[in-house]
Amino acid sequence: MKYLVSLLPSLLLLACGPSITTYTDHDPAYDVSGFTTFGWSDKTDVEAGKNPLYYNELNDKRIKGAVEKELTSRGYIHSETHPDRLLHYHIVVDDESVLAPEPYGYFYGPYWMRARMHVYAYREGTLIIDMMDPQTKSLVWRSWATATLDMISKDKVDDVIARAVGKMFKGFPRMQQNMPATAEVSRRNAPGD
Repeated sequence: MKYLVSLLPSLLLLACGPSITTYTDHDPAYDVSGFTTFGWSDKTDVEAGKNPLYYNELNDKRIKGAVEKELTSRGYIHSETHPDRLLHYHIVVDDESVLAPEPYGYFYGPYWMRARMHVYAYREGTLIIDMMDPQTKSLVWRSWATATLDMISKDKVDDVIARAVGKMFKGFPRMQQNMPATAEVSRRNAPGD
């Protein structure tokens, strides 16, 4: 009974969905918010060994849609031609395992016997989003989110991706209001359009 009571908080946490851990890094010498438009990179050489289970058109739409929603909500404009910043994403999936001993007092046996160890295997997924300067081709901002994939049901994939991207962009600054508009944005907002 004690064993079941100790599992109850863990089961309640599992019911809330997978835990998503995020990290962000950027070049401190670079103004991350110093742009008005963004677009997606067409780089394919980086993804030489893509797993089609994760790299597919459905996930591509989910990820790009979530990122575009976050950036446009901060005032940035999506541009297909000549964007100020290029975005690219990567998906990394690793098989992980954790060793867990049985709780003290759970297994009774002679004193010379050690507690039993259980191995729990799980699959961990990481979504990485890169922001690059198109002129210098240098990485200026990167964020990544990690979650246990075994806990994600197929009907929750949209929600998990949206939550992960939302956490990744949580501290991302809004567009500076005094930024000069690029030529494309100026043309789009010109009178008579």
